[in-house]
Amino acid sequence: MPKRLFIICPFSCLEPVLKKEFGKSIYFLTSPLASVEIADLQFQNALKCIIETEKITEIIMVNSTTCRFINGVINNLKQSHNASVEVLQELFNKNYKTEFNGLSIKEQAYKLAELNISYYTLEILQSNILGSYILTNNIEIVGLIISENRTI
Repeated sequence: MPKRLFIICPFSCLEPVLKKEFGKSIYFLTSPLASVEIADLQFQNALKCIIETEKITEIIMVNSTTCRFINGVINNLKQSHNASVEVLQELFNKNYKTEFNGLSIKEQAYKLAELNISYYTLEILQSNILGSYILTNNIEIVGLIISENRTI
């Protein structure tokens, strides 16, 4: 049985949904927009320690299509300034013509969640501390998007 670490946004309140779907023996790391602060070496070392100590075999990056940050970017709303929102805004702006133009708001939310998960997965894999450890130990990184009606 895989030991799973879910990286989730604390504002999405997804823990009960995930526990119902995956059981109670799972771990959570909360961070706005399920982002991972790769520039912080202490954070990387702490996360590696958790993965190692708890023998995590699967890391699941979770976003929700109802995320207020995702929908704030799509609807061009003024939001608090933090690094993860800036990354999200950049992903949206950079990919608007090729990925978002012509999509409904719901489809845009899904696409932005998908891009966000891909971005942070690459960040983890390219980091010196976490990336090499994850690759060496065959730890799987998976993306999960939860829709507005809380279905997985």
